[in-house]
Amino acid sequence: MAPSILIIGNDSAAITGIRDCALRLGHRVQDTRDVISALGLLDVDHGVGVVFVDGGSPWFDGLALMERLHRTHRGLACILFARNPEADDVVRALRLEAADVVTDPEDEAQIERALARVLNGGEGGASSVPDHQPVSMGSHDDALEQAYRHGLALVETVRALRGEAAAARVMPFVAAHRTVAVPATTPAAITTAVQTVCEPVPEGGAPDSLGILTAIRRKRAAREKFFPKGLFEDPCWDMLLDLMINHLQGRRISVSSLCIASGVAQTTALRRITDLHDRGLVRRIADDKDGRRVFIELTEEGVAAMERYVETVGPLG
Repeated sequence: MAPSILIIGNDSAAITGIRDCALRLGHRVQDTRDVISALGLLDVDHGVGVVFVDGGSPWFDGLALMERLHRTHRGLACILFARNPEADDVVRALRLEAADVVTDPEDEAQIERALARVLNGGEGGASSVPDHQPVSMGSHDDALEQAYRHGLALVETVRALRGEAAAARVMPFVAAHRTVAVPATTPAAITTAVQTVCEPVPEGGAPDSLGILTAIRRKRAAREKFFPKGLFEDPCWDMLLDLMINHLQGRRISVSSLCIASGVAQTTALRRITDLHDRGLVRRIADDKDGRRVFIELTEEGVAAMERYVETVGPLG
């Protein structure tokens, strides 16, 4: 029996494309634009096996939602859909064991391939290809595409963390039998890029705040793999990390997205937001385009405190 599919996002054209393709393949499909409704639906509808998450929604942080689902709904296969995703977003999705990343949700072929990987690969997702499966030209190209995306994203993300260049967007993959120039992402190139990230920061140089904070958040998330759930809950700190990272990237974050990033229940997260507000570290800003939405951002005092923290801990985090 084909698993039920839930689409969480705001891109109407993408939702229509995914829904039409999934219905044609015999899946039951539901969609919602609200994260809280989606989490409630997943708690009551245990027939949902695949979730498509909008990585470009202006209403919520799709990767934060995937991180939450990765912790609380381990049986789900998550597929990120985003038009021209950032390289570091692709890497983060892969680290969250995303089953696939769809870069053109209106392309039925991409949707079909993503669902085929989920159905054929089981819990292993896109990277689990049975040894006995014959390798056709199509599946061979799919494997090359996955390796290409992963390698390019890794190299560009390392460069971005070093501040050498802004994170590059992942360009569409073209199979090897077509004559095109492909960026050098050989194992040697990747190894060189990874080694350079370990170079010491020159004495007196400005700390790479974004890289340091991102690494801290990644280390905190990694603990969930080895220790019981809830043992290291620290929602105030998780929210401050997320707010500072978004501040450095020039992004605004809504209350609902911040609650997801906290890793705790919404009621608990809202209380912690109030605590941070009362201490002068964050402020609430109403969305002038949508009266139902409220953004949270660090105050000048909050930004200064996080900057002092980064200067103190340095690259070791």
